[in-house]
Amino acid sequence: MKTKLIIATVALAAALSSCSTFKYQYSESRIAEANTSVFVIPPTAKVSVNPESFVDVWVFDGRELRSIVTPGINAETVTQRLKTAASNKSLVKHNGDILVAPVFDIVSENDGHSYTVTVRGYTGTFTDWNKNTGDYIEIQKSRLSIAPAAVCE
Repeated sequence: MKTKLIIATVALAAALSSCSTFKYQYSESRIAEANTSVFVIPPTAKVSVNPESFVDVWVFDGRELRSIVTPGINAETVTQRLKTAASNKSLVKHNGDILVAPVFDIVSENDGHSYTVTVRGYTGTFTDWNKNTGDYIEIQKSRLSIAPAAVCE
């Protein structure tokens, strides 16, 4: 009798476990498109370009280089960071706001322990800051398909 009871229990357990189904659900997160009804009026400025070109040579090594080149970054990022650092130094030296037509020559020395960056170009300064007119705003709204709404200045 015990044997039949054990066999019946095992058979019932096997039957119930084979009938069970598992449901897997697949979900995907989606971000709703952000629509805004606010249009920010960008200011415009004229640029006065110094007609004399400049050539600056900057050497990055030691502590300054370690702040620019961190371990694990790729060569393209190193190049971009060196260009940015050299641009900032040239703008400070020539008292400019923007570099116009800059050309960069980057040379690695001592197996990447020193870099020489040569910057050639022109400096420009911003002049005649203006707020844009209502016509400009309407053109931009129609171009961007923004519904009429609040305007932030």
